[in-house]
Amino acid sequence: MRILALSMMISALIALIIWFSMTPDVSAESIVLGETKPVASNPKVTNEVSESKVAESTPNEPIEKMQVETAAQNIAIGYRKSLKFAPYSQPLTVNDEDRLSPNKFIPISTPLFGEDQLISLSLNKFRFIKPESVEVWLEGEGIQNARIQVGLVGEKKTIHSVEMQVIGGRAQTKLAAEQLPVGDISIKAIADISGEEVILVAHAKYMQPSARLLHVSNTGIEKSDLVISLQMDVQKAGIYRVRANLYDGELPLAHLVGKRKLGEGGEIITLRAHQSVIPKSAKALELKTFVIERMSSVPGEGTRYGTSDITEAALLDVEISKLDRTPYTPSETERASLAFLERLAGAKN
Repeated sequence: MRILALSMMISALIALIIWFSMTPDVSAESIVLGETKPVASNPKVTNEVSESKVAESTPNEPIEKMQVETAAQNIAIGYRKSLKFAPYSQPLTVNDEDRLSPNKFIPISTPLFGEDQLISLSLNKFRFIKPESVEVWLEGEGIQNARIQVGLVGEKKTIHSVEMQVIGGRAQTKLAAEQLPVGDISIKAIADISGEEVILVAHAKYMQPSARLLHVSNTGIEKSDLVISLQMDVQKAGIYRVRANLYDGELPLAHLVGKRKLGEGGEIITLRAHQSVIPKSAKALELKTFVIERMSSVPGEGTRYGTSDITEAALLDVEISKLDRTPYTPSETERASLAFLERLAGAKN
């Protein structure tokens, strides 16, 4: 029974690690009590912790217990580092591709007839809001002709079919809103390449809009936070989460998240940037990469997305010298989350 319980704990911790790696805004706090992204732990520190843990263990200590404690300790290290920053205002670097390009489509590729040469199918993004058009292109040598078939994922019926325009090693087309069903869409490319048929299939989301972000309505300083108010036009009431990236010129500084229940019509939602992510030398603060989400409120209901009338917004007349430079203090729930992880890790008080 003990081995079974430890195995279950290992499985739970592995799931927790996978959840952290795949869901940028989920962390120990969001799983246990709240919401924050852990800062990646230093590999050198992690190795030192693991090695010291093994060195301290006795030959009679169950290997399952060591694995549980090591996994939990690695997670706790990352979470402890994340608590230097507010959960709504996490640091951002040029390496955070998932946040810098949250709607990026990863091309679908396959080798041609066992050769090193590839053919790839691409869309201009992954998630589309009606009435946006969908740009599709196929790249590879020897494309003689190609066509696209559009349908819903899991259904065999073709809703729309169109021939692609072939120029050199690229075939392309643009699908208009009236050619696209709402839902999880399947875009199948069927190409004739040097007399051989090649099929590639891409999946994307095509959705009805739930809200529009109109503009930045106000900015101000509240203690240690730069507060940014966004004007929304809401078509579907619900709990909304808005994300945006804060830059100083071309330098990414922070990923900001605001969440609030909004009714229909004109509404305001607020983003906050804690002083810990704003250097004193910042001169050209700007918001970019807006993502508007209407969160699921009942089981089985999917997340819906909104649109933004702006792609970037300069934050003018912000006097960052007025920011209170007091370090961020973790909340009681955040400290409880850390304590929970450290207990799993076998940390001694």
